[in-house]
Amino acid sequence: MRVVVGLGLHRPMTTDELRSIHAWNPLQHDPDDVVCTIDFDGIPGAVGRPIADAAWALSVGVVELHQYAGFSGGHKGVSVGCGGRQTLLELHSRKRVMRPGVGLGQTENNPFRAAVDALGRAANCRLALVYVPSAKVWVAGPPEQVVREAGRLCQPWSWVDRMWPGAVLRVPPSKGISLYQASRAATYLALSPQPPVAAGGLLVLDAACEEGLGSEAGFVDALERGGPPWAELLTGPPPTGPGAQRAVMLALMARRYRIRVMGCQAASELRRVGIDATEDPAPSGPDWLMVPRPFSCLPQMGESV
Repeated sequence: MRVVVGLGLHRPMTTDELRSIHAWNPLQHDPDDVVCTIDFDGIPGAVGRPIADAAWALSVGVVELHQYAGFSGGHKGVSVGCGGRQTLLELHSRKRVMRPGVGLGQTENNPFRAAVDALGRAANCRLALVYVPSAKVWVAGPPEQVVREAGRLCQPWSWVDRMWPGAVLRVPPSKGISLYQASRAATYLALSPQPPVAAGGLLVLDAACEEGLGSEAGFVDALERGGPPWAELLTGPPPTGPGAQRAVMLALMARRYRIRVMGCQAASELRRVGIDATEDPAPSGPDWLMVPRPFSCLPQMGESV
C-alpha cells in the first residue's frame, strides 16, 4: 500500500505538516510524473504514476464547500490532488470555472464536477473515505455516492433575515497561511447564492497570511497585472499558470464587494499588489455579520426551505 499526498499544483508539504502521517511514509504528488488516462471534454486526463501503477485507489479527505466542484472530496482527491499539470491547468481555466452550473454547493449539472468525477473514474478511484466537519461524521463508499451523502449532511447554509454593510470572515489557521488560501472565504461568501451583504460592502478576512500571497505563480502573476477590481482578468487575455483561477474569483467578487485582510503578518506584500491589508485585529460587534466557519457554513439571505 502506498500513501500519496495530493498536492495538485501547490507547494510540497513541510516535514511538520506531514508529521501526523509520517508513520505511513507518504509520497508527495509530482504533477510532472504522470500517466495519461482519458481526454474528457477537451481536458487531457493524467494521474500521478504511483496512482496509475496501483490496482485501484482510495481517496481520503474532507468534504466542505468548494468554489467549483460544489463540494470537495470523492474523486477529487485523486483526479485533482494527483492530476497532471496540463490536466489541472485546463480544468481550472477561466472558461471552465465560469461556466453555468459551476459553483458552491452545486454538484448536479455542474460541468466541473462532472469532469472531476470522470477523470477520477479513469484513474481507477473506486472508493472514498471522507470526514464531514460540520456533521462530525465519516462517510465511506463509492466516491460519487459519498459526495452526495456528505453534501446532504453538510448543511452549508445558515439563514438570516437582514442585509449587512460588511462581514468578518474568521479564517482558520490551516487555511489562512496565504492570500491564495484565505481569499476563498471571501469569494465563497461573495459568490454564494444569496449573500446577505449589501453591494459595495466590505468583506474582512481575519487571516495571518504568513506566507504572503502564496506560492501559486499564476495567482501572483495575475494580481501583479494591476490592483482591484482586476476587471481585465475577466475581459482580457485569460490569466494562466498555477492558481490563476483564484484571481479570476477575486475579480468576480470585486464587481460587488471590497476586501480587506486584517491580522495580517505580511501586510506589506499584499499591499504591494493593491490589497487593503493591515496587522490590526479584525473588528467585531453588532455592526458586522460574523462568519465563524466560512468554509463549511455560510450565511444566506432568506429562509430555510
